[in-house]
Amino acid sequence: MNQKRNIDILLATYNGQAYLREQIDSILAQSNQDWQLLIRDDASDDDTLSIIKDYVTRYPDRVKLIEDNSGHLGASLNFQRLLENSITEYIMFCDQDDVWLPNKIEATLKLMKTTEKSYPDKPILVHTDLRVVDSQLKTIATSTWRYQKTPPETGNDFNKVMLQNVATGCTIMINEKAKVVSLPIPKEAVMHDWWIAINVAKHGEIVYIPDQLVLYRQHLNNAVGAKKATKINTGGFLKNLLALKQRILNHYKMVKKHDPNATFWSVVLKKIASKIAQKYR
Repeated sequence: MNQKRNIDILLATYNGQAYLREQIDSILAQSNQDWQLLIRDDASDDDTLSIIKDYVTRYPDRVKLIEDNSGHLGASLNFQRLLENSITEYIMFCDQDDVWLPNKIEATLKLMKTTEKSYPDKPILVHTDLRVVDSQLKTIATSTWRYQKTPPETGNDFNKVMLQNVATGCTIMINEKAKVVSLPIPKEAVMHDWWIAINVAKHGEIVYIPDQLVLYRQHLNNAVGAKKATKINTGGFLKNLLALKQRILNHYKMVKKHDPNATFWSVVLKKIASKIAQKYR
């Protein structure tokens, strides 16, 4: 019989064979062992699923594969399905290609419990900084927050979080109350972590650890990566804005769910202003 754990780590995979073993091994090496790893594969066509099943066989009390025959859902809905299958007090999110430092779970849980003492009835989200690395884990930037110019102290400003997410999914731990206010994740959500951060900022508390507890690997196949904040180029910015039309539209739809009075152009203009401010921080 599997031991009941207090932490579920949710790992959404898709064609992740290159780095998946290194990520799972870094979880197995954590100083805190009070966890279960839930994995849902999003219809990979490489060896990802066989790698997962190998770990399930070797660590049946630790690693569980969610098989629902739903096919390819995309990252956000893949994480939603994992969230729906989680029944623990605390939940963490995990990408398939990073490396967790050994004290990540321990440090994050410590701040979570401290914050819950101050806000016992609120949704809580804890997140950390990351070290940006290349495919061989060589350092690109020592701090993602400085690299992208996303100050974590804005996390509890609901209006700012609506414009710019500061909590990277693979660093996040939430409590059960945060899960309740975040589900369901709508199809319009730009990413699951942003949607969760918006809802926790609205209803609860977002706190952070100013340490880099994840090696955030950047490679050619990143679904979402760390993009350096640079001096703005007006022509390039407008060109990119047009190229990302669907992303902007989804952002508007996401904001609209929380602010029925929002107009498309008000959201776009606020987003542009936020990006300009970010470039010149």
